[in-house]
Amino acid sequence: MSKMSKKEREVLIKNLIRDPIPLYGRGFPLIFFWSPKSGCTSLVKWFLFQNGLLQKAIDYDPWVHKYRAEVFQKQNNYTTELTDQLLNDKNVTYKLVRNPYKRAVSSYLSTVTNENLKNKVFPGINNGFSFKQFLFKVKDIGVSSELIDRHIALQYVEGEECIIKNYLHLENFNNEIRMIENKYNLLASPIQNISKSPHHMAQNMTDKGKGSFAEVKLTLETAVGSLPTYESFYDGETIDLVKELFKKDFISFGYNPTNLK
Repeated sequence: MSKMSKKEREVLIKNLIRDPIPLYGRGFPLIFFWSPKSGCTSLVKWFLFQNGLLQKAIDYDPWVHKYRAEVFQKQNNYTTELTDQLLNDKNVTYKLVRNPYKRAVSSYLSTVTNENLKNKVFPGINNGFSFKQFLFKVKDIGVSSELIDRHIALQYVEGEECIIKNYLHLENFNNEIRMIENKYNLLASPIQNISKSPHHMAQNMTDKGKGSFAEVKLTLETAVGSLPTYESFYDGETIDLVKELFKKDFISFGYNPTNLK
């Protein structure tokens, strides 16, 4: 790719830092980009811990995204300083990413259980919908964040590789975070506690069950308690749909589309 002009870089950065806004701290050497449904709560808690703000955030609201959005990122000049750091390559950049197969199931379950999200994708549907129906609907709408909610959209943003130089993979979060802490002489965090969250549906996805759940309709009432493993939602057709819809995520972040695990 040819070298970008300053104007092109400014336009790209403006696109990259709109919701969700990356995590930036004055004097902290790293900037973290992220997408919803990619393990972002663990990352936010870790980032706040590193900046001495985790307890303050929890006291503000146990759902730390409230503090992130309503206090931390509302600081004077937050976006201006973040933009300047990125324009001038002053910080090391990372992005938290997740295996598209797992993220697609997580996005589906969030759509089933979140009324606001459900109404954006399946308005007027109250008797549930299957993972396969969900994927076909996403295909109809489109996977760009301009077309569909970011909890479902592609993680990859066109041109991000010009700004984001490193990736943190949710599947190896604890190990990679430790490596980052060591590499940049950061605090040794209580990572096992930080990466636990009552909002992580993956912790409930332990029921191996029998057969495929690809075409089983789930509702707000049935998508609670013990859930099928994420592999249970895949058959040949749902595998192909996710491969097709999230092809750019597979390619950009180094995930193998032939391996469900």
